[in-house]
Amino acid sequence: MPKDILSLLGVLLILLLVLGGCWLFTRWAGSGLAGGSFGPAGRERRMRVVERLAVGRDQTLLVVELAGRYLLLGSSPSGFSLLAELTEEEGALWNSTPASDGRPGRAPLDFQDWMRKFREKK
Repeated sequence: MPKDILSLLGVLLILLLVLGGCWLFTRWAGSGLAGGSFGPAGRERRMRVVERLAVGRDQTLLVVELAGRYLLLGSSPSGFSLLAELTEEEGALWNSTPASDGRPGRAPLDFQDWMRKFREKK
């Protein structure tokens, strides 16, 4: 009888070690996929989401900067679609900031203002 209990405890210990190892592995692998150390060291990101606007339950509009170009993307459960490519002037408005010295500066283009401007073009 004591031999059976020791066998059961041994199996439980091995099971806990395997589960703990799996947990540690997923923590290690997941941290690299989130943009941590995955890929070549010292590499700068070439893509960033400048602004995001939820327009529905599972629908989002995104302004993405990719290698110096600005893209308006639509996101839905079925995937992504390119809605428009912004001109260099429109892209520069996304990165401009108001002046901090009190002088009137150019404020970043508001997403709703940009969408209104985009609709007027069509």
